[in-house]
Amino acid sequence: MEIIVHRGAEGTGGTCIELVSGKSRLLLDYGAPPGSAPEEAILNIPGLYDDKVSHPILGLILSHTHLDHYGALLARPINPGIKVFLTEIMEDMARINAKMPRKYTPLGNNIHYFRKGHKFILGRFVITPYLMDHTAAESFAFLIESDGKRIIYTGDFRAHGNKAAAFKQFLAANMGPVDALITEGAQAGLEKGPDEREVMDHLEPMVKSQGGAIYFMCAGQDIGLLANLAELARKTRRYLVVDGYTVLVLERLKALALKQGVDLKLPGLETEYLRIIRNAATQRIYQLTEYAETFRRMRSKMFGWDWVNDNLRKLIIPVRANSELWVDEQIKDFGGAAFVYSEWETYAEEPGMRETFEWFKAQKMEAIPLPSTGHAYFSAIRKLVENKKPRYIIPINTKHPEKFLAAFGKRARVLKNGEEFTLD
Repeated sequence: MEIIVHRGAEGTGGTCIELVSGKSRLLLDYGAPPGSAPEEAILNIPGLYDDKVSHPILGLILSHTHLDHYGALLARPINPGIKVFLTEIMEDMARINAKMPRKYTPLGNNIHYFRKGHKFILGRFVITPYLMDHTAAESFAFLIESDGKRIIYTGDFRAHGNKAAAFKQFLAANMGPVDALITEGAQAGLEKGPDEREVMDHLEPMVKSQGGAIYFMCAGQDIGLLANLAELARKTRRYLVVDGYTVLVLERLKALALKQGVDLKLPGLETEYLRIIRNAATQRIYQLTEYAETFRRMRSKMFGWDWVNDNLRKLIIPVRANSELWVDEQIKDFGGAAFVYSEWETYAEEPGMRETFEWFKAQKMEAIPLPSTGHAYFSAIRKLVENKKPRYIIPINTKHPEKFLAAFGKRARVLKNGEEFTLD
């Protein structure tokens, strides 16, 4: 079996990996590099956009719907013969994202669902998905078997978030001898760090002491952080103020999970201390007729800018790409306000996030940096390697390949983008 890391072997983001077994080919993720638009992320992989190849790509498997793992798929339609595998929740999150006012190409129709723990076959490959702990609505690792070889691809993961139990279950799963572990290492430079709960507990007294609004840097689909901010609002007797896009994501996620028999404890329209602002993103939801029922239920939670300005000292406001546009136009008072952000993140995953971050940092409000908890610390990667005992460890999505070489010696194979590695 051959492994080709088309992108993601040299730095972070934009992951795309190809596996080849005989005449069978599949892709794992197709992301856009940090800060790039989807159209800038297109890769020239034979068979991805044409069918003039002797061995076609059978499928593209997505680990989760953060743009650095699927964003290039939104640039232009791929070969319609390629099956795209993801979960029903992931599809819904991707389709909502594509309907917001960006130049995104909607997902095609050759969609196939997978479910955690349920094997599926693609050519000569047998794939088993495993739910992982990450900030996305759902994030998966995969065990891929073919020709007597076993490969694990972790996708993005951590061991210290709101789905920490999923990582423990992944460790407990008996996968047999593993030939190669393809693992992310976005935070591999950090041996250990706080878990998400510890960070929020540290933040709580700071929020209580602030006399103004709390602006919290938060990607639009960082579901774990949104849940934590809702709990923080409850504990500090504030309102969590979001827009219609965020509420739609939360409501759809909860409804689809309930359809599968899972009751997610997420904030939503029934949350007493949640409020919706009437900004452009909320207006965009009104224009999407397929979500008319959800928008109708939003109305009782919607408040105008007069209410926002009258209650600033009681508000927690998540901000994401381009939020500075409406904050600058509508918010009248930054007295006692604070801006909370991750000191370990570049905020380059989504277009416009870095500009938003720089704008808020430049304002006259208290800056509160926090550790980032979105990815695995190196201690969790060590634990994974000790547990699965792979013959080879292939780091991707990392700026710290030296950590892997120092920790795992000759077992660590640091590749170049486009380099082919053959499992003998």
